[in-house]
Amino acid sequence: MKKLVYLVVLMATLSLTACDDFLTADNKSNVTDADYFKTAAGFQSLVNDAYSQLLSIYDSGDEDNYFIAGTDMYGDGRGNINEALHRWSNLTPENGTVKNFYLESYDAIRSCYAVKHYAASALVSEEVKAKAIDEARFVAAYYYYLLVNNFGGVPLVTEFAASAVSGYPRATAQEVYEHIIGELTEIISNNNLKAQTATAGGGEASIEAAKALLAKTYLSAAWDLNNTSYFGEAAKLADQVIAGRQLKTEFADLWAADRSGDDNEEFIFDIEFTDASHDPDGFNNNYQAYFSNYYGGVEEGMKQGRSAGLPTLRMLKLFTKEDKRYDATFMRELLVKEDFSQVSTTLFKNDKTGAAIGDYFGWYANGNSAMGKIVAVYYPAWWDTLEDIKAWRAQDPENRKNTFIIPQQEKTWVMEPWGVYHDEYDPDKEGTRKFDTTDALAKTWSTQPCRKFDDCTNPNYYSKSFRDVHLITLPEIFFVAAEAYLKAGDSAKALDRLNATRVRAGLAKETTVTIDKILEESAREMFGNGQRRMDLRRTQKLVEYNNLYNEHLKGNAASIIGEKLLWPIPQAAIDANAAMTEEDQNPGY
Repeated sequence: MKKLVYLVVLMATLSLTACDDFLTADNKSNVTDADYFKTAAGFQSLVNDAYSQLLSIYDSGDEDNYFIAGTDMYGDGRGNINEALHRWSNLTPENGTVKNFYLESYDAIRSCYAVKHYAASALVSEEVKAKAIDEARFVAAYYYYLLVNNFGGVPLVTEFAASAVSGYPRATAQEVYEHIIGELTEIISNNNLKAQTATAGGGEASIEAAKALLAKTYLSAAWDLNNTSYFGEAAKLADQVIAGRQLKTEFADLWAADRSGDDNEEFIFDIEFTDASHDPDGFNNNYQAYFSNYYGGVEEGMKQGRSAGLPTLRMLKLFTKEDKRYDATFMRELLVKEDFSQVSTTLFKNDKTGAAIGDYFGWYANGNSAMGKIVAVYYPAWWDTLEDIKAWRAQDPENRKNTFIIPQQEKTWVMEPWGVYHDEYDPDKEGTRKFDTTDALAKTWSTQPCRKFDDCTNPNYYSKSFRDVHLITLPEIFFVAAEAYLKAGDSAKALDRLNATRVRAGLAKETTVTIDKILEESAREMFGNGQRRMDLRRTQKLVEYNNLYNEHLKGNAASIIGEKLLWPIPQAAIDANAAMTEEDQNPGY
């Protein structure tokens, strides 16, 4: 696997440090040893830096909040999802999370345009220069795609500022979309990039990735600008990326915890991470901890969950018993090394020896199975009956006789702290399930972990994962095609593209297609790695879905959200920009 080398020192040297730095040119133009960027190694370091800036969004600690908050699929757990973004609670232009997203995006864009700025004096071939410039332009276009989908129109910075600039006016959403479309179209036409890089790691921009991003851009622009011709462009480009392929790799293999699926052709563009065995202190990401509650830390033999962004019951009920993706997405069985009689009720350790008895990653070491291992907790799916649970116990009765059962249904049982069962717990009696699932989610053990992003090769790294983060995937492009064809009036092709993921998942094909069905199918396929908030806003479902499924907004979403469909332009950015005024703020703020 080809791994990009991320340069920590360079990143620290070239990053923004204050809000008003957004408009200044104190980064690369003031590097003392500017001659370094003329060398082949120095010039390549600029390209690497452009890629590494993606970490400022996708390894920021807020990457889950950026894309999942304020949607139907994710809810609070023992901790809360970012309240401003999930509940629209005090969502103002002073919001720090939104400000960080905005400023980090522009920091990254400036890093991208530094490649072209320094290319003129770089002592490398014209071919190397051209390829490097287009790689950086692709990353900049990706950032503008994120910005326009979350803020609408934003200032267009299209060149590296070699001297101080007092301000950039806010461009319209149409102007931003046209810029992205123009950049990606020219990159594709130049043909300086590799045709595809997915099977070589996916961490390098390619023509395939450019076409995929262009398809996504046309789709968003079609909705936002009410330009129906763009739906046809999005469909055409998506089909060019699909290129007649079907989804052949089993979903469980694609997302295998041993990372063996990371370089599959379905992962079109990634952020790549170095194997921890080669660099135990190297770059890692937090995705292993996301979408899971807290079950104990590594010192207790467990995976340390983030305790927020848990799947809502609405999300779980989108799956059916036949869907192979359910068990590849969620962990139903939590293992321990010793019987409960040795377990402290406050710590997941042996009372006498102090040894950790959790065995979360033992499930993987045992061949992705709990057979022959003591199961502490079992999470039946919403469709499982009491008879199903009894049958599960009967498969390994000695190791499952004391297993605590927590069904993923409207009524469930609660256990907290560890080993303390609440209120007439009896797994053989339906009537004893007296806790609403929404309330139970605030308890540590209330919902099964998400295992889709587990890294079982490094079980001692707390919440760290060294798996690649997949930013553009082939299944997503099938959904882009389905949505685009539907809006373009070709339901037959839309249905065909929609059914591609269903066939792989072992489900019957849909016979009709709607926006809701596309959103439901993408939820199942892309739990945790999609951009749900952006999808709902684009398809004009943000208010509707929050009104139906967000526990904090049910029945009142229209009045709470109001005009705040986009994030606010950060006040700090307006104040620092001489070309913007309060009138440039988004509606509702």
